[in-house]
Amino acid sequence: MSKPYRISPRQNEILRKEIQKMLSMKIIEVGYSDYTSPMILVEAPGKEPRTCVDYRNLNKITKSKFYPLPNIEERIETVSSAKYITALDLSKGYWQIPMSKTAQRLSAFVTNFGTYIPLRMPFGLKNAPYEFSRMVAQLLEACEDFAVSYLDDIAVFSVMFQEHIKHLETVLQRIQQAGLTIKPSKCKFAQSQVQYLGHIVGQGCRRPSELKIEAVKNFPTPRTKTDIRAFLGLAGYYSHYIPMFSFIAAPLTDALKGKGRKGVVHWTEDCEKAFNSLKQALASKPVHYSPD
Repeated sequence: MSKPYRISPRQNEILRKEIQKMLSMKIIEVGYSDYTSPMILVEAPGKEPRTCVDYRNLNKITKSKFYPLPNIEERIETVSSAKYITALDLSKGYWQIPMSKTAQRLSAFVTNFGTYIPLRMPFGLKNAPYEFSRMVAQLLEACEDFAVSYLDDIAVFSVMFQEHIKHLETVLQRIQQAGLTIKPSKCKFAQSQVQYLGHIVGQGCRRPSELKIEAVKNFPTPRTKTDIRAFLGLAGYYSHYIPMFSFIAAPLTDALKGKGRKGVVHWTEDCEKAFNSLKQALASKPVHYSPD
């Protein structure tokens, strides 16, 4: 059993409000457990504070389950070839999966003002992605020709409009029968192009998301190994759009080798050239055509 972390009065008040929301939604209930984990508040500049339970101790003693996540590139290629696409977003996906009594006891969490039992699957559990991916795969079983998913992002795709309406009806009926809900504000219905997994896809084409390109263009010059890894992770997600990506990025990956003082890197002229070349390659708004 863990004790609650000490947090500021302001953070405590935010936690209280979030707890009340979850209680009203019947996501959690007031209770007691012989095994608890502390709840914390995650704050980042420019974003709303987010509640999170520190399940590290529980995850250490949890037996790992594995469910193969689909290949993102295959998903994007498949969806981008369609003429009509609907993107569905499950509303707070994890919370739509009920917990067993044993799981409720083990995943209980504690705050400075009480102990709570999750009735629905919380974020942070080691096997949560496995359970959620398996659930969505079962939901779309035998629909692979016109519907694919990646975690809570579901795409329904078709060549003909009337065909698309039938496909969409099939998927929505399955979601309804499973007792799941979608978030309409995040859904796009029967579009010629949609944003899916960080790409704009549809009509036989795919290109990087404008927001992601802006993030790459505005990335400041790296000063530490952590900065370089962050940039390579961001740009590397779109490596398929950049011919000879590994060759261009070589000076940056070489800069990660060896032990520097507190992670500080020696920023060379080659590093600067590679950094700007990758930025310019994505800023040119490259487009890929879907394979026939």
